[in-house]
Amino acid sequence: MAFIGQKGHIIFLIIGAFIILAILPVILTTFFWPAKIIMQVVMIFTLYTTVRGLMGSGNLTIMISAILIYFMVFKYFEIFLSLYVLQLLLGLQFLSVIIWGVGTTMRK
Repeated sequence: MAFIGQKGHIIFLIIGAFIILAILPVILTTFFWPAKIIMQVVMIFTLYTTVRGLMGSGNLTIMISAILIYFMVFKYFEIFLSLYVLQLLLGLQFLSVIIWGVGTTMRK
């Protein structure tokens, strides 16, 4: 590989780790359908509670939640599942551990 002796190649490894972490849930839900149902239910509850927390309870909240749930959970599920998992890992500060781990293993 052309990047082994050069500085700055670690960013490619970190981006690769992010891509793998984004694709892994999609592969899991493709081959294991109960995982897809569980993730859809989790995303539905997350969307509804987020909209309700921002707008309060009411008819407008239910309509906006329904529109978001349709597009984010049923129509474009794979894209938003990847984004949701990356956001969840960022919230748990798990990605900083991956960056640290890749950085320390690549040092000589």
